[in-house]
Amino acid sequence: MQLHVVLENAIEHVAAELSDLSCIPNDAQKLLSNIATLESAVSRLEDEIVSLHFQLIQERNERRLAEYRFKQLPSQAQDTLDGMIMQEENISPEILQRAELGRLKKQIPEKRLRNYPNQLSEEIVRCVKNIFISLADASIVPSKISSENFQPSTSPSGHLSSSSRWSLSELSALSSWSQSPQIDLQCGNEVLAAGSIFDPYKVRGKLSWNDIGNYSLAKEVSWMSVGKQQLEYAAGALRRFRSLIEQLAEVNPIHLSDNEKLAFWINLYNALIMHAYLAYGVPRSDMKLFSLMQKAAYTVGGHSFTATCIEYVILKMKPPVHRPQTALLLALQKPKVSEEQKKFAIETPEPLVTFALSCGSYSSPAVKVYTPRNLKDELQEAQRDFIRASVGLSSKGKLLVPKMVQSFARALVDDSKLAIWISRFLPQEQAAFVEQCVSQRRQSFLGSRNCGVLPFDARFRYLFLPERLP
Repeated sequence: MQLHVVLENAIEHVAAELSDLSCIPNDAQKLLSNIATLESAVSRLEDEIVSLHFQLIQERNERRLAEYRFKQLPSQAQDTLDGMIMQEENISPEILQRAELGRLKKQIPEKRLRNYPNQLSEEIVRCVKNIFISLADASIVPSKISSENFQPSTSPSGHLSSSSRWSLSELSALSSWSQSPQIDLQCGNEVLAAGSIFDPYKVRGKLSWNDIGNYSLAKEVSWMSVGKQQLEYAAGALRRFRSLIEQLAEVNPIHLSDNEKLAFWINLYNALIMHAYLAYGVPRSDMKLFSLMQKAAYTVGGHSFTATCIEYVILKMKPPVHRPQTALLLALQKPKVSEEQKKFAIETPEPLVTFALSCGSYSSPAVKVYTPRNLKDELQEAQRDFIRASVGLSSKGKLLVPKMVQSFARALVDDSKLAIWISRFLPQEQAAFVEQCVSQRRQSFLGSRNCGVLPFDARFRYLFLPERLP
């Protein structure tokens, strides 16, 4: 009977501790040990197969398109183009970096973007963004969907993505907002939003700003359809996207400046996550997203880089405290890279990259194209735009801050000064209103806690910002 129970459990949990199986015959113990070893090997091989399949598709398309282009490209144009490239090899990277983007686009044929890594990464993001927007089915779901009802969205593969899962402490904090006494907010009519204002980070209990800045211009994709009509519409963009991805294999970003590397890998990371969603569907949890990030990879300069490798090795990002499951998995399964791959990494970590990387979740920042020329300004703008759009007030006058922003700010200020730090990124009227609410709470018996933390929402959704912002 003991043997029966052990074997029955082993069918579902093969990796059980074999030290607990001393009551069964040695032959059965060896059998279970062999099964556990084989299960581990099969799991590892399955992961490798998925990764190889992903790369095989890229290589197959690269060969076909290369053959087609070779037949179509006139020899005279090829000689002229080669001459152009030879002349530009003597130009310093600084001069090329200052060149106007529009002029470069006209001078650089698409098939030669492999010689210009930053322009290539920018075009890849633009292309996959257009594919997502093309596949968005606006006839079924309005483009401005509020997240207030917390209804799960539909992924491109037709499955439901993960809905919000909040901890007991977070739910307790939400409850306290409704239980605490009312603060007089009547004087804030000019800065608080009416119900019709689009708020991409609207959650239960949060009063939004009347003006959320550049995020009011964002295009939202929280539902997608892969029907025949949508695929036909996106077919041209898909062909162009494959063409751009194929060129990455010949890109060598090792000798780029730090700003150039940073912009290149930010763009590539955002594109790779979107590409993985199109190829595999949207994962239902952070654990499955982490698994997907370890499978999906691009070949750059002859090396394969997964999304996990790009984020935590190349960009040197810290484990995401605001996503504890991912942080735990990262601690248990650290990305493995070669010494050669490490040469592709940036020299110094840039914390503001937090506001540039998107994993396609409701709580993620919007996606936009990053360029090396004004990268520092663009990252600071990304930080300001995200904070301005995602931070709000409760009806009790408490500042509501996303977990991601709180985790980021903890490296800079104490929690007691978080509200003041947030005010730096808000318009003058909003900042003054926040300071007034904080002051009222301090003077009342509401306690010293002036901020509430909004948990990370893992449901599928992308926001795309236009390139030319006011």
